[in-house]
Amino acid sequence: MIQIEKLIGNEIAKANGQSVSKLGLRFDRVVVQLLGNIRAAIEQEIPGKMVVIMTITAPIKLPGKTEHELIGKIKNFLEAGIQQQDSTQTIFQNKVQLRLVESSSKQNTRFIGLVHNPDIDAKLLLDLAAQWLLKV
Repeated sequence: MIQIEKLIGNEIAKANGQSVSKLGLRFDRVVVQLLGNIRAAIEQEIPGKMVVIMTITAPIKLPGKTEHELIGKIKNFLEAGIQQQDSTQTIFQNKVQLRLVESSSKQNTRFIGLVHNPDIDAKLLLDLAAQWLLKV
């Protein structure tokens, strides 16, 4: 089974002339499960042509608790209706950034989750993902 998170990560890297490893993206079992569960919980709640982009630092030590907290935080973020602004927070020692952007994309993607190494600039990843959405 091809994982949507890995496909999106590869597409974002490729569109910006980067590699997944250079961007420090992670796709281990815990990451894929976490992102898949978050996607399933929030995707239907994202309005219109909006896309939630989330970055989170690895390693994810408490995946179940982190997932539960993130779903709540993302729902609160959506209720606030913040567009083109970042929300930065720490959840169980993982730095998380959220961005809500409008997409004219033909993609059905409503949620982009990027788990990355701690030494990678999360804002850069948010920007690259937003740029990718404009290209597709």
